[in-house]
Amino acid sequence: MTDQTISIKKYAKKAKKRLVSGFWDSIRQEREVSINNAHEDGERIKKLYAKRLMHEIYFDSENVEDEKLYKKVCSILSSGEFLLNPIGQLIDHKQYDKLDSLGKQNYIIKLTDKYNTMRLRFEREKQIGHC
Repeated sequence: MTDQTISIKKYAKKAKKRLVSGFWDSIRQEREVSINNAHEDGERIKKLYAKRLMHEIYFDSENVEDEKLYKKVCSILSSGEFLLNPIGQLIDHKQYDKLDSLGKQNYIIKLTDKYNTMRLRFEREKQIGHC
């Protein structure tokens, strides 16, 4: 017998031993577990990335007041109560009470626009579990 024949027989015995011992079954199970874990990790990473992206899109570091207003909108919409006048809850009376009637109308129009934008943002962030 040649050295090559001996090594082939040796490899064949090792392969048979692996088959008998269930080596490949355990490898298949480990791979399935790894794939499932990777899928779960991937979903978690996608959610984290989506949260970060939403924050980067909407957060304006120069306008912290809008972020405070957004927090109020989140709490109003998260309460689950039916709201007849959410805009009324968002009014800053320190600023609003100083305005004349035309200024009050402009203030309400701007606040309504902000509320609608923030409500849409809330709905998007709620879908990804951010708010």
